[in-house]
This record gives sequence, structure tokens and C-alpha cells, in this order.
Amino acid sequence: MPEWVRLPVRAVANVELFLLAEYRRTRAPQALGSWVSLSWLGAGAGERTPGPLGEGPPSEAVAWSSMLVADALAEGEPYPPSGWWAAHGIAPEDRLTPEAWDLRAGDSYVRHYMHGAVVALGWLLGELTDPRLMAPIFDGAATRIPVAERELCRARLWALSESPRPAATG
Repeated sequence: MPEWVRLPVRAVANVELFLLAEYRRTRAPQALGSWVSLSWLGAGAGERTPGPLGEGPPSEAVAWSSMLVADALAEGEPYPPSGWWAAHGIAPEDRLTPEAWDLRAGDSYVRHYMHGAVVALGWLLGELTDPRLMAPIFDGAATRIPVAERELCRARLWALSESPRPAATG
């Protein structure tokens, strides 16, 4: 676990495993975005691994910039001007092209995936303290997940984030 993540390793691992199971059950893009963001941390020092917006080693700076970009994409915002990228410390070679941005921002599945990335990265970075925000709202068919199911997911996320025990899978 990178030193910039202040959460207990067990909590992150438990939530990561649960989100993968939740994605397999619902095919919810938000669960996938959250899971990818958490699993990205498992890379060894200098190892390139799939992250929420692309492949690369996990770092605090990349987590922050990924969260900001994912948030703008999740909201369907237009392509930002070069000053926005520069203000967030995102080098020109690391920026999405306007075409790639429009493709992602115009796809509701991708926007829900990005929302999952935002809440998971926010939790990892300490910006969001409630892991229940990672509970998906829509399944992979864009059907709203029933309130009772979502509440069970939220309760499980909360319990896993607090638990000193390993998550049960299955």
C-alpha cells in the first residue's frame, strides 16, 4: 500500500474485493470504476498497472489528477482549456485529447465508471470519508439498482471499511 494512503490496508483490501464481487453481480460501471481505482494500488514500486484513466504506477499526484479528470468526465463537462490542465499539474503528454474526452464524456456507462473512480480515489486520498458513496446506483443495463439492494451494499461497504477481519468472498 502506498504511504500516501492513510486507510488501513485491510479496509482497502476488503472494500476492493467486495466491489469486484458487486461488479460481477450487477455489472455496474460505478462498481468497476471504484474497483479499478482500489486495485491500482496493488502495483509494486515502479510497476505499471491499469489505473482509473490509464496504465501507470500509482502515485499520490496521479491519484489527485485522475480524481479531478474523472470528476469532470463524470459530470459530462466539456473539454477543459490548457490552463485547467496546467493548474492541476497534468503534463501535456498525460492529457486526454479533445476527441478522447468527448468520447468518454458522451458515454453514460463511462460517466458512471468515472463517478466510481472519483469516490474511490476521494476515499483513498481522505477527501471523502464515507465508503458507502461507492455503492453503485445503476447496474450494467442502466437500470436503477433497487433501494433495498443498494442499502445492503452501502451497509456492507461501511462494515468492511471498519472491519479488522478479511472479507468473505462469495
